[in-house]
Amino acid sequence: MGTHLILVGLLSLCSLSFGQDCNQQLLENVDFPGNDVTSLFSPDVEHCQQLCTQHSSCDFFTFFRADWNKDDRNFFCLIKAAPNGQPTAQAPLQGVTSGFSLKPCSQDLEPCLSKVYQNVDFFGADYRALFTADSEECQRACTQDPACQFFTFINEAFKTVDISNDFKCYMKNNNNNIVTKAKDGVTSGLPARFCQLDNAWVQVIYENVAFPTSVIRSEPMDDADTCQRTCTQDPYCQFYSYTNDNFNDPKFPRRHCFLKRTITMPAPPKVAKLANVVSGFQLRNCNSKTTV
Repeated sequence: MGTHLILVGLLSLCSLSFGQDCNQQLLENVDFPGNDVTSLFSPDVEHCQQLCTQHSSCDFFTFFRADWNKDDRNFFCLIKAAPNGQPTAQAPLQGVTSGFSLKPCSQDLEPCLSKVYQNVDFFGADYRALFTADSEECQRACTQDPACQFFTFINEAFKTVDISNDFKCYMKNNNNNIVTKAKDGVTSGLPARFCQLDNAWVQVIYENVAFPTSVIRSEPMDDADTCQRTCTQDPYCQFYSYTNDNFNDPKFPRRHCFLKRTITMPAPPKVAKLANVVSGFQLRNCNSKTTV
């Protein structure tokens, strides 16, 4: 059967602490070569560190800053992992900053991203355009729109035939998907700790459906109900898959519970230098720091 995408509401996460030491140090002009898991885009190193913290596999990262000039990898956030959680090497490299996941620290996993970025474009992911007088008003409009995660504002000095002068504020989102795949012998679902007026949706168990990525950890377990309870009790778990006695894939053991999560913070699909634009994020996570 084919692979399907199911949009799932992003779930609030609690602060967490693992056994590793909390290391908040950022190493400027230091590369952690190798150990790459994936690459994402970030407007600055702090955002990259938050992405690493929310990524299920990330132990450490290297961020390519705006002043990187050896190739076109500006704003690349390289997500990295190692069995012992530590980089295998460090090397001096101008234009990058490296650091570590904040998973072992007491962190708010829905961070306030109040900074705006001059001459930086959050390319793509537009869903709405409107006129605003300045970037502050554009950010307020983004904050007030529940669908908006980030924005790019075009000022009067920006010139291109592709952009109408009627619209200056481009509201954007990049919703995360849970990828699902039909697979015999697998039960998947969501933890039961999320309360809404009608929370029946979190109690649904999907027989013969796999959520195949983003594994935090796995352990042997007797049944899918126990797996769901384990996910519910783990503040870092967003969803799970359980392999029963009928599961037939030599790469994964039977009667195992796989606890999983995905990134929930705003993550632009691409970040690039662009003169006379301003980009930033919604301020809904900033609580009392924000006036809208």
